[in-house]
Amino acid sequence: MKTIICNSVQSFWDMADNHLLEGLDVHCTFPATDGLRAFILDYKEKYAIRSISFTSVGVGS
Repeated sequence: MKTIICNSVQSFWDMADNHLLEGLDVHCTFPATDGLRAFILDYKEKYAIRSISFTSVGVGS
């Protein structure tokens, strides 16, 4: 299955609104708060996205 990489919130919404993510796996690499992640995951069914995952980045080093 294809995985689409979204580098920004805007790229996610643009592709979702244009039905380019239907039936695909999506991986988001942009920083996302828990609230934003929940908001995006709520739209998974509406946009018929197979799965959505996020890159987790540690805070500080």
